[in-house]
Amino acid sequence: MKTTDKITIIGGGIGGLTMALTLQRNNQKFKLFEKSEEFKEVGAGIGIASNALKIFDKLNVGKKLREEGHLLKKTILATEKLKPLKTVPFPEEVYCIHRASIIDTLSNELDKDSYELNKEVESVENKENIKIKFKDNTFSEFDTLIAADGINSTIRKTVFPEIEIRPANQVIWRGITKFDINDDLKHTYYELFEGGLRFLFLPLNETEMFWLAVQKKKNFSKNSTTSIKNYLLDTYRDFHPIVLDLLNGTAESNILQNELADIEPNYKDWFKNNVVFIGDSIHATTPNLGQGACQAIEDAYTLGLCLKNNESNTFSEYQNIRSKKVKYIVKQSWKIGKMSLIKNGLQKMLLHLLIRYFPKRQYQRRFNKVIDIKYLNELENTTVNIV
Repeated sequence: MKTTDKITIIGGGIGGLTMALTLQRNNQKFKLFEKSEEFKEVGAGIGIASNALKIFDKLNVGKKLREEGHLLKKTILATEKLKPLKTVPFPEEVYCIHRASIIDTLSNELDKDSYELNKEVESVENKENIKIKFKDNTFSEFDTLIAADGINSTIRKTVFPEIEIRPANQVIWRGITKFDINDDLKHTYYELFEGGLRFLFLPLNETEMFWLAVQKKKNFSKNSTTSIKNYLLDTYRDFHPIVLDLLNGTAESNILQNELADIEPNYKDWFKNNVVFIGDSIHATTPNLGQGACQAIEDAYTLGLCLKNNESNTFSEYQNIRSKKVKYIVKQSWKIGKMSLIKNGLQKMLLHLLIRYFPKRQYQRRFNKVIDIKYLNELENTTVNIV
């Protein structure tokens, strides 16, 4: 198989599909390849803040995604017994949405001939033209390759083998369960800090709750006969009863376990020759600021505008626009993750005091910095408006 398309996107997750929809709205020809047999997302809920929602508005899918999601109005940071330490209203809109809903909404917007499924990359030759070999022993050539294939990117391992994944040495569990969502829970994101453990929960819709549990990897000790659910029930037994209710209500098959990791932002480039990276493939972050997918969405829209402007330095312009903000988010998220899991009772007390007395305006200032996309205004002013 050979193609004359100029641009290819590798990866059909949230970042890759946003990239594809941006190019489609810009009337730019592309071909997206996804290794799975269908567009799907193995995951649970996801927080989508106003920075991503405003971009989805520009792509004419924002209204649909808001209808699919659930509005959050505030964060409550609390002890493991649900004693509030700090309440922080969100200064702009934040929605909790199932990842699969975002995937379905974006993929349904794409022209059917703009993508191919069940196409996994085996190797890439990055010279004057991009030559791709797939595992089904077919080949394609393109002028430009946009890598959106996640933290374990095959493309990055080929182009930048020196960039390594940095383990956070923390285990995270995610789950969704049916729940009686009262007014106190309806629009609130809760985060509970015990010291060595964290537990987070928020409404996914009117009848379901999305929860996350985090523990240091070195403290994770489960024998082979214990189910994950029973392990979590035992580990979080001293937490507020709502935590145990959430865990008890979640089917074992609906609990996902992963190890947290990121890519330390100390590398030089996001591109090489005709290959450019977006999202987790080049700046994976831990989830402590809820910005992993949002930053991939910003990448995709920004790169799309740069490509539409058709400058000779498209990739460097894209990186210059995006890199400072991304580095800030990766570093801040890493720092929050490390500070939130501590060792002993004194540190726990100090953590609770820090949360309680850290100025609310500082939380909101950080949030405003993260969601700021005013930098797109100048870029859009040099580009024909997307329709």
